[in-house]
Amino acid sequence: MDRLQQDMEALGRVRYRFAGTEGEREMLHAVRERLPGADARIEGFVGHGSPALSVGVHAAALLLFGALGYAMPLVGAMLSAIVTLSLVGEGTGRFSLIRSLLPKTPSYNLVSRVRAERPLGAVIVVAPLDAPRWRPRWPAWLHWHRPLQSVVIAAVMAVAPLLLHSPGQPWGLRLLEVYLLSLGVLAAALAIGATAHRHVGSEEADPSGPAVALELARRFQAAPVEGIELWFAFTGCARAHQEGMDALLRLHGRSFPETVLVLVLDDPARPPLQAAISEGSLFSQHHRPTGPALVERLRWAGRMIPSVDLHRVTDARAALVLGYRALALAGGAAPPDLRVAAQAAEAAETLVRWFAEDLTRIADGMDVALNTEEAPLP
Repeated sequence: MDRLQQDMEALGRVRYRFAGTEGEREMLHAVRERLPGADARIEGFVGHGSPALSVGVHAAALLLFGALGYAMPLVGAMLSAIVTLSLVGEGTGRFSLIRSLLPKTPSYNLVSRVRAERPLGAVIVVAPLDAPRWRPRWPAWLHWHRPLQSVVIAAVMAVAPLLLHSPGQPWGLRLLEVYLLSLGVLAAALAIGATAHRHVGSEEADPSGPAVALELARRFQAAPVEGIELWFAFTGCARAHQEGMDALLRLHGRSFPETVLVLVLDDPARPPLQAAISEGSLFSQHHRPTGPALVERLRWAGRMIPSVDLHRVTDARAALVLGYRALALAGGAAPPDLRVAAQAAEAAETLVRWFAEDLTRIADGMDVALNTEEAPLP
């Protein structure tokens, strides 16, 4: 508990650690100084540091092409449809059309690997280095809302009248009313999205993700996990499109054993501690069942960590998109609490050790089955 408190206090002094900034790099070096073991590498990549810029460009393009549709309905409809498709790709994490054209900024991951002889699997413990630039400021009754839903729905409403009008001329009164209404709905949705966020000050940046990961590194160094290769990844641009996680998995994917579990620590000190088994800013994207099943075992053992559907996105979604098993231990909206951080460390350690035990049982069962098949008949 004392070391965890020291880590949280030391890492909490790093100011304005937004994606792709000097603050994020300062956080990387602060974590590296406290990371036990010498096998740690800094791996660079380039990413898009501002999610607001990407969404803002999509929004501006939708309004521009929607207005263009009054004079050229078919051209406006096609261009608006492309922007809407790109926005859906942003919301699902599958692809990005417009964001790929925007400027990039250098960022870095800090990666440490604890090797094992003949590993049965691997666990990647992930914590973000950066802090979000903005946090939602929704009223209590609107907490069900997913950030990109209203923008995508409004964009579809703007494209629909253009598609209806493109085969024929001139504009009918009813269709023109629908067209103007759809543009108004789109503008209102964008205005609400722009004003319903507040800038995150340095005092609100929660360092508990890296701090809990450091605590786990010390615990597993003192009591290693047999049969499991452990990776500790502190990712850059985690709050901005999860590009650090994507870079990590694409770079090291061939080095992993066949069975991999990604365990993400996303502000775990903020009560209440939760296990995100699905997440997404556009619609719910469910993780593969390994992580949720381990959390269910925690509840059977009396550790009541609720399984939730997050309306935001963590590094676990990036792992999900690339086909990995993943689970995020995510905090709520309350200020960080050291006791909750300690509970998150206990839960994460238990999950990793149970995952190793399960793989060992499976391997032992397969060995018994093979030996039985190869044994000669009496």
